[in-house]
Amino acid sequence: MKPMQRLLREPLFHFLLLGGAIFWVYLAFYEPAARPMNVITIGPERIEQLSRSFQAAWQRPPSSEELEGVLENEVRDEVYYREAIALGLDTNDTIIRRRLRQKLEFLADSGAGLLKPVEGELEAYLLANEVAFQIPPRAAFEQVYLGSNPTPEKIDRSLHQLRGAAPGDEPLGVGVATVLPAGMSLSSPQAVDAVFGEGFFARLAQLPNEHWSGPIVSTFGIHLVRINEMVAARTPPLEEIREALLLDWKAGRAREIRELHYAKLREGYVVEIHRAEKGDSETR
Repeated sequence: MKPMQRLLREPLFHFLLLGGAIFWVYLAFYEPAARPMNVITIGPERIEQLSRSFQAAWQRPPSSEELEGVLENEVRDEVYYREAIALGLDTNDTIIRRRLRQKLEFLADSGAGLLKPVEGELEAYLLANEVAFQIPPRAAFEQVYLGSNPTPEKIDRSLHQLRGAAPGDEPLGVGVATVLPAGMSLSSPQAVDAVFGEGFFARLAQLPNEHWSGPIVSTFGIHLVRINEMVAARTPPLEEIREALLLDWKAGRAREIRELHYAKLREGYVVEIHRAEKGDSETR
């Protein structure tokens, strides 16, 4: 089922639409008593909110004097806010416009936290997004650095010496001194490439296990490598990642609801774009 069709059948989405309709009907027919624009009212609920914010910041409730200071600061904020609006300082302000958009998107997204996937939906979501939740491959290896431009004879001679050595022993005189590590324990592609350069792990993955081989190229030059262990990438079972998968699923549903919410809002607007450089206009 397509995301749009699924959203249209979602009971929570119907509830949100109904709530929005009731809200707009209320605005259309309810005319609140006119209040003077110079009256600032701070009710018990707002005072409680301000007290909680103070306590969260200072790990204690405010004293009487501190609460009065908080209330006075709230009044100052409201006075400046109203005066700024009266002067039209919010007009064409990119930061204010972006903040208001974020708040509306947050309201549209908030309902997604209450959604619960139906039976089989998480399994299908994991199947469709398997790569995102896949545990990457890992490799443990040893390496001998032969310099930036060793001769073919040196490469062959070094490889012969390494293969003839006992496990765990490195023949003297093989390789060039370097600050690079002599090997790495089980590490991800990102960790290996961070040390040896981009693409090094991919080259390691083509080598046989427990056998000195090469040469392979890194950012620094030429290496001979022995793979001690190679663990393939795997997708963990659903129960192992259920919490992370559920969070990702809800985030995806929130984006779908946001887009549908915007599409409904956008239907109520006609956009006219006048391009001065072309002298024409278009309507969307």
